[in-house]
Amino acid sequence: MINVNAESTLFTGSEQEALIVSIVMPCLNEEETIGACIEKIQSTLAKANLNGEIVVCDNGSTDNSVKIAQSMGVRVVHQPLKGYGNAYIKGLASTRGKYLIMGDADDTYDFALIPQFLDYLCHRGYDFVTGSRYIEAGGKNITLLHRFLGNPAITGFLNFLFRTAYTDVYCGFRGFSREAYDRIKPVSPGMEFNLELAINAGLADLKIVEIPIQLAPRKGESKLRTFRDGWRSLRMMLLYCPNKVFMWPGFILLTVGMLIHLVTLMGLIQYEGRALGAVTGIFGTIFGVVGFGILSLGLHAKTYSWSRRFEKNNLALRRFYKFFKLETGLLLGTAMILVGSLILISLVIEWLNSNLLPLLHPERASFAATLVIMGSGTVFSSLFISAMSMKKVGSYD
Repeated sequence: MINVNAESTLFTGSEQEALIVSIVMPCLNEEETIGACIEKIQSTLAKANLNGEIVVCDNGSTDNSVKIAQSMGVRVVHQPLKGYGNAYIKGLASTRGKYLIMGDADDTYDFALIPQFLDYLCHRGYDFVTGSRYIEAGGKNITLLHRFLGNPAITGFLNFLFRTAYTDVYCGFRGFSREAYDRIKPVSPGMEFNLELAINAGLADLKIVEIPIQLAPRKGESKLRTFRDGWRSLRMMLLYCPNKVFMWPGFILLTVGMLIHLVTLMGLIQYEGRALGAVTGIFGTIFGVVGFGILSLGLHAKTYSWSRRFEKNNLALRRFYKFFKLETGLLLGTAMILVGSLILISLVIEWLNSNLLPLLHPERASFAATLVIMGSGTVFSSLFISAMSMKKVGSYD
């Protein structure tokens, strides 16, 4: 992905007649600004001689927003499900254009840039064009908290997790082809919708470009809720990046736990002639069980990502699911529970026969407990993962 600074390009000749663009705006009580936005879009389309449509998705407005939009001849659709993302999902699904432009109805975006967005989509080979308020200091009207902390922090974290190069992942002024949207179609209902669009575009290997925009002062009440929407954004990023967040940490902790058990069971390390015992074994259980739990969560997250089509070329995952059937997981989990239980039973018998004296090998108890806990987790994870992966595995058979 690269950053550019280009002049708006107008379309001429027969191309103007053939080009069809849909501009989608979500709307929730924007009577102060909706008319100005529509007027600017209509003027831009007429000036560039573009054949386009405006779709306003009402999200339950109680003011005159809908009446104003309808009076200006634009198409209004209604989304009863509350949420910024829900409004866009409905609005984008209602479009008919080959190219889709999304922008808020609060009069903060310069819709005169629509031809420039289309130029990058039609003539320069880009699939996903997004505005940036940080390339040329266009974010002076962003609140200080979001300008210097919230947006840069989330953008940087996203770039780290997904190896992207965005400067502004929360900009709501974007354009893409219908084919691109069908590949990355997001499902987030709230403000994290914009973030999911950016993530999915990267995961789908779309050709991405950022163009500088200037954010105008917002009129009316902001719908953004800083901490709630920030947490939802972070939660979604973690779900979409299971390797860094779950798989590697879980694998490392599980490996450390199993190595601790191996050392204690075989007496490989001794201190003053005494082998490591129960206390060390407990640490093995802690590391092992926590690592196993994190690894399981990571596998669940990767399965979800696979179901969203972004892991479809992951050969390791495909091979795993060809091997890992429900019966395999149940058998493995049951075997672990059985072995652990037998060890625990033998230790109890030994303890009773010794008249309740301390066990000679207490570290075996912690190892057995680890097996029982991990075995139980394997059984129930198998049920969940099998349900999630059933359709995907079938498609490869």
